[in-house]
This record gives sequence, C-alpha cells and structure tokens, in this order.
Amino acid sequence: MDALSDEQLVLKIQAGDRSAFEQIYWRYKDRIIGVVYGVVHNRQDALEICQEVFVRIYKNIDKYQPGTRFFTWAYRIAYNLAVDKYRRKKTAREVEFDNDYQKNFSRPEAVLPPSLGINPERACECAELRIKLSAALEALPEKQRTIITLREIDGLSYEEIASVLDIQIGTVMSRLHYARLRLQSNLRSYIDCEDIGPDEK
Repeated sequence: MDALSDEQLVLKIQAGDRSAFEQIYWRYKDRIIGVVYGVVHNRQDALEICQEVFVRIYKNIDKYQPGTRFFTWAYRIAYNLAVDKYRRKKTAREVEFDNDYQKNFSRPEAVLPPSLGINPERACECAELRIKLSAALEALPEKQRTIITLREIDGLSYEEIASVLDIQIGTVMSRLHYARLRLQSNLRSYIDCEDIGPDEK
C-alpha cells in the first residue's frame, strides 16, 4: 500500500485521526530537529523546540491550507520558534557540540561549494573538521547561518527557502553566496583551491 501524501494525512488529522499525526511526526521529526539545530546550535534546545513545533502543528492544523506544501508550513513554524529561542538566549548561550548528533545533521562536505575540493589529509581528521565547521557556522550572521542550514544541510530548494523565510529568491541566493564565502574563508586550511569560485546555481 502506497504511503499517504502529506495532504492526505493532514486531512485525517483535521478529522481527529491521531495515528495520522504520528505518521507526520515520524516523517518530519529528524528534518525539523536538523533545521532547528542549525539555528540554535544546542542539542537539547533543538529537541525541546521540535516537540513544541509539533504541539503547535497539532493545535493549528485547521489553519493549514490544502495546496500548500506541508513541510514548508511546518518549517516556517520551526524556524520562527528556533529564532525566538536563539535570540532570547544569545547573550548567555553556550554552544554545545555533540559529535554523534553533529555527524547526523551536519555533513561538512555538503556545505562547501561543489567547485572546491577537500584536502584529503585534513578531511581524514573528521572530528576536528566537524568542530571547525561547527565554529564556522556559529560565526556566521544569523540570516546566513539559517540559509546554509536550510539549503546545504536540509536540502531545501531556493523556492522552498524563500517560502519558509518569506523573502525573495534573489535574497536567498545572495545570502547563500556570502555565507559560502565566509565559510570558505574560515575553513581555508581544509580546502584545496586558492581561489573562491562563484555561487553554484
């Protein structure tokens, strides 16, 4: 039997089907945690915010409009909660780095532009690279860090990112370009090329 689409599951949830909500939860839990972690950079906060995201989804499921991509709607809720949490804790926040969790949600090779290679000798130092990448991501301005997370780690298209953040596609591309440049600069010792290539379309 083919899996139900998001929209079919939402209709069942709106009709009071709890099992449909469980299916939506397991379908998107890890992706929601990933995008939240990309903003707050704290494992425990990401897990807690994920739970709050799904509570809000359940409470507001009647507001979902058929024809709208569910995960875009859900990601917008997740992003807004994550940013709110990050801003409230910004001055006193300690960034927690967890190797196992980071390995699941941050692929160092994915956030580097395809035009640049990874130095094999340095790439073998995986733990060190993940730590460097975590620090480089944390050093990005909030908006650029979010763009990198949504695009390179969570795999959203430019159109989907624009919808989640309620910005123009051109703005998405611009922020992504400058975020990549900053990462390249901060991770220079791990990159083979000397020249910084243009943003990939």
